[in-house]
Amino acid sequence: MDERLYWIWLAEALGQGSVWASLLVRKYGGARAVYEGGPDLPEADGEIRENIASMLRGKLKNRSLTRAEDIAARCDSRGIVILTCDSPAYPGTLRTLRDMPLVLYVLGQIPPIADRLTAAVVGTRKMSDYGRRIAYSLGAGLAFGGATVVSGMALGADSMALTGALDAGGAVAAVLGSGVDIVYPPEHGEIYHRILENGAVMSEYPPGSPPVGSHFPVRNRIMSGLSDAAVVVEAGRGSGALITAKLALEQGRRLFAVPGRVGDEGAEGTNDLIREGALPVIHPEDVLSEFAHIYKTVNLPLAHARMRDLNFEELSLVAMQRTRIGARGGEGRATAGSPGTRSRDLKETARNRADEKFRRAVQSEKGTEKPAETAAAPESRKIRTAPKPDPAAKAEKSPAPEKKANDFERSEKQTVNSAKNFVPAQKTDIDMLDESEMKVYNKMKPNVPTLPDELVDASTPIGAVLSALTVLELTGAVESGSGGYFMRVEPDDIMLSENS
Repeated sequence: MDERLYWIWLAEALGQGSVWASLLVRKYGGARAVYEGGPDLPEADGEIRENIASMLRGKLKNRSLTRAEDIAARCDSRGIVILTCDSPAYPGTLRTLRDMPLVLYVLGQIPPIADRLTAAVVGTRKMSDYGRRIAYSLGAGLAFGGATVVSGMALGADSMALTGALDAGGAVAAVLGSGVDIVYPPEHGEIYHRILENGAVMSEYPPGSPPVGSHFPVRNRIMSGLSDAAVVVEAGRGSGALITAKLALEQGRRLFAVPGRVGDEGAEGTNDLIREGALPVIHPEDVLSEFAHIYKTVNLPLAHARMRDLNFEELSLVAMQRTRIGARGGEGRATAGSPGTRSRDLKETARNRADEKFRRAVQSEKGTEKPAETAAAPESRKIRTAPKPDPAAKAEKSPAPEKKANDFERSEKQTVNSAKNFVPAQKTDIDMLDESEMKVYNKMKPNVPTLPDELVDASTPIGAVLSALTVLELTGAVESGSGGYFMRVEPDDIMLSENS
């Protein structure tokens, strides 16, 4: 029997982002052991309360592998790699997560992560010119310095950071909230294909999964989990990027934030992060220098030399033009910033002009390139400074673990910190919460630590629960503690905090 099927079955049965799926795998030694354990598994014990055990048995009741077989067949026919958490190439940093993804679907080649600085760059979708320029320059500078850049391919900070890293010839990974065969947003067809050429797109959602809103908060833990550091470029107090910031703290990752102008809506979240302890970042070297003593691949002098004379205002504008006009994600689709469909000739003309602008800007550097390197550079917008990932070498460095329960235990080096009070709560009246947030709030019992999985039901998937909990925490309606637990705050306590 194909071992992948058991992992797919368990992931689909309990849902993506489930902490209980990871617990069962660690407890019993693997997905197949859970599958073959029969209808009485899991049993209630010190780790699993009876009500949780009963809920899990209900979800695992269907032992059919038909859906898993269909997913595996679709992946095999489309060249999509299925990485289960016992696979040799599965990123080891994700195994330390209490809610590790049991399955990753991958297109492309996973870039170096274990032996190279990896940084997640996130931020708001609606960026200012300042944020756009900083996101692009951070992506490029981190790549110049030898780091792998991880993001989500969304509009705004994600796409600008990834484009900057790609233009610098760096290694990248995009974590999607849909299937890896779905280009979302549609106008990012060009960047999607560029990522496939220089890195990987990955997702824990099977091929064909649509980009449902509740998927994105769930996938954020993978972006931070893959990384040594998370960098928040621009974010208001309600931005989803703050979810990634919080997860990075819980996972023991280093958190950075770009300071913004006081009073700007898009700077409120990042300035709050800095005030509460995040490291301020103004230049890519601020991130690189924190890890130069850990990774020999970090090259601060090269990053400084390459960044010194580039005009990032112009380059970020060119990058935005490319992502708007250069969509290869399907003929007949309207692209952002243009009414209706643009012809292939217009796309090619715009792309060529953008490429020429980038080449001219790079060639204007003042003596930072050696003549031989300039002559050998390809006629592409990419500056080949970061070595292309070697999948074979990565596989050699990540031997397949034996299937034992202790293989899935969290690393002793992993520090899981509570994010409580890191993002200051904006105390508010409980009546200001919307229906979905009130539903999650009302399901929580006062003074009882609750895990997000316990709040999931047929009408409220895990992604919706996580989104609601984030808003509830930001408004002071719940407090988060260590281990991923949340505690409900009573309305009287909220109003008392407001009046104190």
